[in-house]
Amino acid sequence: MKRVYRLLALVICSVLSLQASDAQQLNIGGATMNNDIIGWGDLYNFTYASHNYGTARSMAMGNAFTALGADMVSASLNPAGIGMYVNSDLRISPMLQFSNSPSEGAEEFTSNEFSNRATRFGFSNLGVVFTAYRGTGALTNFNIGVVYNRIADFNYNTAFASYGNVAHDSMANLFAEFSNADGLMTNSDGTMPFGNDPYYWGAVLAYKNGLTNKDAEGWFIDRIGESAIVDQFTSINTRGSLGEYAFSFGFNFVDKLYLGATIGIQSLNYRRTVYYGENYLYDVYPSGNEMPYQLEYMNYEQSTHISGTGVNLKLGLTWRPVHWLRVGAAYHTATAYNLSLQYYGDMWSRTYSAGSNPEGYDVGYGGYFDDRVESPVWEDDGEYAWRVSSPSRFMVGAAVTIAKRFILSADYQSCNYSKTRLRSSPIQGLDYSAVMNDLFKRSNTVRVGAELRALPKMDLRAGYIWSGSSLNYSDEIYTHPVISDESYITAGVGFRFNNTTSLDLAYQYNTTKRTAYQSFYATNDNVQIESHPVVTNTKRHIAVLTLGFRF
Repeated sequence: MKRVYRLLALVICSVLSLQASDAQQLNIGGATMNNDIIGWGDLYNFTYASHNYGTARSMAMGNAFTALGADMVSASLNPAGIGMYVNSDLRISPMLQFSNSPSEGAEEFTSNEFSNRATRFGFSNLGVVFTAYRGTGALTNFNIGVVYNRIADFNYNTAFASYGNVAHDSMANLFAEFSNADGLMTNSDGTMPFGNDPYYWGAVLAYKNGLTNKDAEGWFIDRIGESAIVDQFTSINTRGSLGEYAFSFGFNFVDKLYLGATIGIQSLNYRRTVYYGENYLYDVYPSGNEMPYQLEYMNYEQSTHISGTGVNLKLGLTWRPVHWLRVGAAYHTATAYNLSLQYYGDMWSRTYSAGSNPEGYDVGYGGYFDDRVESPVWEDDGEYAWRVSSPSRFMVGAAVTIAKRFILSADYQSCNYSKTRLRSSPIQGLDYSAVMNDLFKRSNTVRVGAELRALPKMDLRAGYIWSGSSLNYSDEIYTHPVISDESYITAGVGFRFNNTTSLDLAYQYNTTKRTAYQSFYATNDNVQIESHPVVTNTKRHIAVLTLGFRF
């Protein structure tokens, strides 16, 4: 389905908005706006990866495996590590995650439906490596790996509230100003269809729920008094993951030089549900003659589902000049994604009939009547899909083995997120290159890990991951919460029951910092409507178990 946008204006400081050709531009943004498209913030969050997932062994060691190798995670880091296997190997790694995402800068609210906590079960790794060739010449081993590794996880909840706001900062006022700025019209009979542009569906829902009204002079608000006290509630719930199916080839030359290549097919599945609600209170309620209809509350919920696949190539090498030292390097090409999008909105409200009911609404018990309207479902797919490319990555690493009992490994990864690109979209002329170049920069990631053979059949492990900020302006207020930096503290233990069977356990504690953001705002030279900014950081606990079988 092709969108019909008259003019798209991309404003650098996190604003994506449209304007009519004969109206002053009104910049619309915030977590509750523009959920009908894949925004530049989505591009960044989808392509951001510190590579913390894998097997329990690799995760316990901070995934510092660029040089170390001989692990399933090598398929997604440095495929040369696949060449280090001397036996065929099968691994399965179920995972359990607990996250908590409180928001600073506003009151929190929780209920059976909204909370800051999320618990999810999944798989961090699943794969098999086959020793396809074993010889005595220059080529010692040739191995083939078919591996699934989780790259990123999107399971995250946050909920917060802001009490005692003035009526001017109501979302209803935003939709009235927006409808005037863009010259939205109703039919002669007062109806208002959704049309073929979901950018305006929020304004249509607002009209159908009584938040806004229209006469010959334009759009206005007649169900919320100027003295209203507005309590605002927001929750953001995301689900999904980015996983990679890696088809890897590893070569071992006389146990000195290891080369590898991976064809990576990534699968993206992302769902975002954004809820926003308002309650309207008064110190002294307006009379029925002054305001015959008075809104009690409104609720607005939007659902966005983005899914698709991406393809990349990874090349790597590892050199072992002496038996106790390994050095490695790998290059990941950009991942080319083809993504589809599905979107719809739902709004419901309750109004009190305080006067003589001049419009003749069907008023129920206590003088209240309810409205609830759902939008159609919008889909971008097929020839109207979104095509995105991630930045390329380069990583180097070194690992040392001491007395055959202690391993110390360290990695460095470089990724320039300003190179993330929207290659094509259903919106003609949409280009995020300027905003990506302005807001983002090269990010550095460091991974370190250690392993101690404490007992003949038991290993103790620990590690750390740190990903520095990729933002040029970390203190700005953004449209959506954007990851700035994160860290992981890792630990684990491994048991070898015999020559073929092993069990590994790992624990990771993650802290993710995000930028400040707002539920909504609308600004131009004459209009300043905005909700309070908040900051949502996440603390996550990840537990992983890996069963391994050599054959």
